[in-house]
This record gives sequence, structure tokens and C-alpha cells, in this order.
Amino acid sequence: MSIGKLKADFSQSSVCSYQKPIDINDGLDVSTLEAHKLDTAIFDKINQDICNGKYGNIHSLLVIENNELVIEQYYNGWERDRLHFLASTTKSFNSILIGIAIDQGKINNVNQKMLSFFPEYETPEKDSRKHQITIKDLLTMTSVFKWDENSLSPNDPKNMGNQMEQTDDWLKSALSLQMDTLPGTKYVYCGPNDVILSEIIRKSTGQNIAEFAETYLFKPLGIKEYDWFSKNGVFDSGGGLKLRSRDIVKYGLLHLNMGKWGDRVIVSKEWIEETSQPFIEINHPFYSCYQWQMAKTDFGFNVWFIPGNGGQIINIVPALNMVIVVNADNRNIPKEKRIPLENLMQDIIKINPKLSQL
Repeated sequence: MSIGKLKADFSQSSVCSYQKPIDINDGLDVSTLEAHKLDTAIFDKINQDICNGKYGNIHSLLVIENNELVIEQYYNGWERDRLHFLASTTKSFNSILIGIAIDQGKINNVNQKMLSFFPEYETPEKDSRKHQITIKDLLTMTSVFKWDENSLSPNDPKNMGNQMEQTDDWLKSALSLQMDTLPGTKYVYCGPNDVILSEIIRKSTGQNIAEFAETYLFKPLGIKEYDWFSKNGVFDSGGGLKLRSRDIVKYGLLHLNMGKWGDRVIVSKEWIEETSQPFIEINHPFYSCYQWQMAKTDFGFNVWFIPGNGGQIINIVPALNMVIVVNADNRNIPKEKRIPLENLMQDIIKINPKLSQL
């Protein structure tokens, strides 16, 4: 056996064993599975399944329990300091940033009409239904534009989302979409909602969404590096953000702790409560909240999550005081060749002994 093969085997075996999270002074408290009395045997099986590719090309798995990082695993050559694409997990950032702007008095409330922020589009718009769209409709995916980005693969150039990405003016393209029915009456997953939300943030705060996030969200969380794709000055707030996995789990913990980071209130508790309210059923047992989704689990409690293409997920489990973050790149791995990440979420929850007490 060659030296190179020995090194590769050693590297893989070390990754496929439990690695204690490291304190790197980034604001996260760390601990271990053993210290939290979490089931190490269940985790070892999960970890081996990930290493064997059963869930596809997983890059990272991080878990917080009781405010401490107890799992921080990287796979398939991924490293702690690399920025990972969030895909549609980015969408949730629109919600918290709208909430911060409302807390600051820069936006009145979620009932403000969409077109009131864009007078150049408001006057010529003839469809009365579009004049009724509110911030809340955009947040809950109930703006009800004529839109379909689910029938075709995200990788298909004919997908409506890909076609809009090719346009030069994303905001104009979004605001020019035709209406399907009355806003607030139907769930339609629609990326252009997020372009509009980010431009509402720009109009109301005087900062683009990246500048506003850096000042009022990233810096308070100790997030020092990020990348946010933009085109002609408009940010891809539906899928263009990249962060480190540890910073993503901080963001999840902020939600679990109702908007507080340590002793500092980053966004009001009232906004997090409002964000997590189920507004409309997507399909049982999933409900749309403010960009986040709520699921009624077989365990008897609700979880809140935000998924992203390729295998990104942030899962908030208040009943067990847990946050679960997965980053992956399954974009080119057929679904029939991997186990759904929903199964991984359920298995990770099972490491918590509190589950039997609920």
C-alpha cells in the first residue's frame, strides 16, 4: 500500500469518528456528546452512514444542544473556514432583516403595501391585485404571482428561476410578473419575492441588504466573512449568500434564543414569535411561516426549518433546545441514489434522551 493511500485512509477514518468541537473564540460555546449525555451509539451510526455516502455528498453537520456546540463534523474534504453556499436557505435572512428594520422604525409593519416602496412601478400598474400585495404576502410566499420554479429541475435552463437570473434587472422582472389570484390566499414558492424584499430593505434603510446585514446581524454575531452575489446592484437574496457552517449555526441559535445573542437583543422576541407562526399550509404536515417552514413531526412537537438546493438545511427544535445545520452538494446526485435529508434530521433528533420524556 502506498504512503498516499495510507494517508487517505487515515484521513477518512478520522473524519468518520466523532471529533470534539473546538473552541475558536468565535462566540460559540462548545462541549461534547458525552457531557450532554447524548446517545453516542446512534451518532456513530449516523456518522458512518454520512461517510458511506448514504445521504449524498455531505460537507458538514453541526448540532447545538442547550446552547453548546456538541457536533461539528466535516466530510468529503470540506474545511471549517470555507464559505458554503446556502442556496434558498438565504431566503430566511430577508425575514430577520425585515424584522430588524421594523424594530428600528424604518419599516412600519408587515401590512405595508409592496408597491408603496416603488412609486415608479405603483402608478402605471393596472392590476388591482398587485396593489394589494403586502410585505407579509412576500414573506409567506403568498404574493401569488404567476410563477413555477418547482416543475422543472433547478438545473434546467428552462426553469423560471434560471430564466429570471439571466435578466439584467431582477427587480423590474419581479415586479412585472403577472398575478394569478388574490394575494394571501395561496402558497406559491416564488424566488422573486425575495428580490423584492431585499429591495424594500434598501428603500427603507438606505443600505443594500448585505450592508444592512453586516451592520445589524453579522457583526453582532461575530460573522467576519461572507459572500453575497449581486447583479447590477441587486442582491440574490433568494439564494446567493455564502457563510461558514459555524456562522450558519450561530444564526440558527439566534432564532432558538428568540432573537438574543448573549445579553444582546439583535431582533425582538416578538418578531421571532411572529416569524414562526404558521400562516398557510403548504402540504401536510408543512406550513409556511415568514420564509421559514414549520413541520408537525411524528415525535409530537413542531420544528422550524429552512431548506436549500443541494442539501442545505437549518433545523430549529425548541422542544429539545437543539439547532441542526447540514451543508452539502447533492445537486448532481439523483434523489433515488441517496436517503432524504429529512431522515437524517429525524435520526439526529433521536440522539437526545429528552425525546423519550416528551
